[in-house]
Amino acid sequence: MRNRVTQVVLLVVGAVGGVIGAALLFTPQAFHGWSGIDHGGQVSLLSEVRAPGGALLACGLLIMAGGVWSRLTFTSLAVSTTLYLSYGVSRLLSLAVDGTPAPELVAAMVAELVIGGLCAVLWSKSSQPLVRAESLPGT
Repeated sequence: MRNRVTQVVLLVVGAVGGVIGAALLFTPQAFHGWSGIDHGGQVSLLSEVRAPGGALLACGLLIMAGGVWSRLTFTSLAVSTTLYLSYGVSRLLSLAVDGTPAPELVAAMVAELVIGGLCAVLWSKSSQPLVRAESLPGT
């Protein structure tokens, strides 16, 4: 049985991902403007920004669904862990390779690593096994 903490975490981190995804999808210039990024009206660049915005929005909704419906909790924890840690680790790599970005982006990296780590801990404590015994050969 899932606990209330997991439910709240999934609702909050799903909402965060969904809001950021919606902002990237629908208002990329305004969203990136807060960290000093100017798209310069480049249509191809805007397309490249909007696409992951849609993916983030969809992932955020799926993560939130796991906070509402218990049958999706395990999947939502897997998605939230993967999503947030992949963003945080990718930003960490960029920090090492490209240098230090705007302070807002460093703060985003720290938040992503913390959220991803929290979701990983909750995922590791979740009750659903990665492989069900009945799906193994010979069982």
